[in-house]
Amino acid sequence: MASPKAQLYLDITAKGLCILGAAMMIFGRGAWFYVGVATVVLGVLFIGGSLMATRNLRRRGWDGTRRS
Repeated sequence: MASPKAQLYLDITAKGLCILGAAMMIFGRGAWFYVGVATVVLGVLFIGGSLMATRNLRRRGWDGTRRS
């Protein structure tokens, strides 16, 4: 994730998945509850990936040079 835009899109996707999964768990019936749980878990994994990308991005400046 060398690009700040890619990290931003990953973060938006992760939060969207979590919100969608929570809505499925609240309003869904039967198997849709479990689909919502799986969607939230997938969103949490995306959030972890987003946090890892942010950590790697902070080590460099926006122009690609190393920060001290």
